[in-house]
Amino acid sequence: MTINRLFDSTSDLLFKSAQLRSQKAQVIASNIANLDTPDYKAQKFEFSDALRKASTNLSTTLPMTATHAGHFGHTSSIFSVQGHISTKENSLGGLDGNSVNLDQEMADQAINSSAYTRSIQMLKSKMSILKNAIVEGGK
Repeated sequence: MTINRLFDSTSDLLFKSAQLRSQKAQVIASNIANLDTPDYKAQKFEFSDALRKASTNLSTTLPMTATHAGHFGHTSSIFSVQGHISTKENSLGGLDGNSVNLDQEMADQAINSSAYTRSIQMLKSKMSILKNAIVEGGK
């Protein structure tokens, strides 16, 4: 087994998911911080569809092997997934033009935080399994 096979596509997916969720948390925090800023338009960070599409491609592509380090970079399309920020549509904007809905932002933050925690816990479990294999294999 080579070192590049230690971390499978599931590990890549979990890592990228946690990274994107961290970016989403920053956008939500920015919305909450600008709750009282006149004319501030709430933002949303979306990545789920792109991540889902990239993860389905993982199971349909054959693994490639490089014979030279310069042949190609990381082949997983997971690492190329980027989220995008757009303005939230909110018909309940305040009189000052601010469109932040605190209740919605707090709910989004709770959902995002929970998903981030699950991704990190699963990644930690995978690393624990790998650690156990290394420790037990050395006996």
